[in-house]
Amino acid sequence: MTVVQYDINNVKFAVIYEENKILIYMDINKEIKINKEIKDGITYMDINKEIKDGIIRKIIICKTKISLYICNAIVETKNRIITEDFLKNIYMEVVEASDNVI
Repeated sequence: MTVVQYDINNVKFAVIYEENKILIYMDINKEIKINKEIKDGITYMDINKEIKDGIIRKIIICKTKISLYICNAIVETKNRIITEDFLKNIYMEVVEASDNVI
């Protein structure tokens, strides 16, 4: 396993190269409103939602005294060539899709 880190416009990405797949762990800072009650400070939600460039596997929700935020996401992609533009596109896809999956 190899991990390559990127910092693009103050958004951190970790690209994890495994034998059969590539996972992208990314920071997201998006305030959300959901109907489910979130009790813990951090909640991991299994999503498995297909997007153009991969599959959103997990969304990590952080609870503060003020609000709920999507703080991280994990995306699996089959694209073996990872560029900064590709990561920016994945980020935008996750932010847009998160409205429909939570």
